[in-house]
This record gives sequence, C-alpha cells and structure tokens, in this order.
Amino acid sequence: MPGYNVVGYETLTVAASAVSLTGATTGLSFVGRLETAQIRARGDGTAPTSSEGVLINVGDSVVLSESEIRATEFIRTGSSSGVLKGQFYSTDVSMFSGGGL
Repeated sequence: MPGYNVVGYETLTVAASAVSLTGATTGLSFVGRLETAQIRARGDGTAPTSSEGVLINVGDSVVLSESEIRATEFIRTGSSSGVLKGQFYSTDVSMFSGGGL
C-alpha cells in the first residue's frame, strides 16, 4: 500500500481498569486486532465500564484516527484481560477500509 509508513507498534493489555493506547505519538492512525477476550471502548471523554461502551469481540479489527487514538479508552468485559495488538501509521484512517469502533 503506497503512501504510508508504520511508525509504531503496540500490544495493549486491557484489564479491569480503563486504559488507552500509549504508543507512537506521531501516528495519524492505528489499525489493530483484538485477541484473547472481549472488551469495550469509549472515545467521548467518559471511561468505559464492563457493561457500557462499544463492544469489541475477539478477532474484531479496531481502526482509529489520530484524535480517536488519544481519546479512546478500553476495558475488559469479564474476568479475562483482552489483548489489542496493532500498528500506528503515518497516514490518516481513510487509507484503510472498514474497521472503526
């Protein structure tokens, strides 16, 4: 895919407290996939809970824009932590099809 560069990678363990992506501050987008266990996400300034937020299932893709990278928090829904693995890119999210929360 021409016109983009990978500028970082992150493995985020999503446990019982809300967490955010902490990697590449130069990334204009993030594309990842959830492994291990179901989680929820919110990007509206309110932390998600185990029962409130956008539901993300194991195997789902997560595609975030630059502003969403900084605003979105994640939390697990059950007793097992989810693992979100993905890359930060030097282009905006429009380069990637589908996805999003």
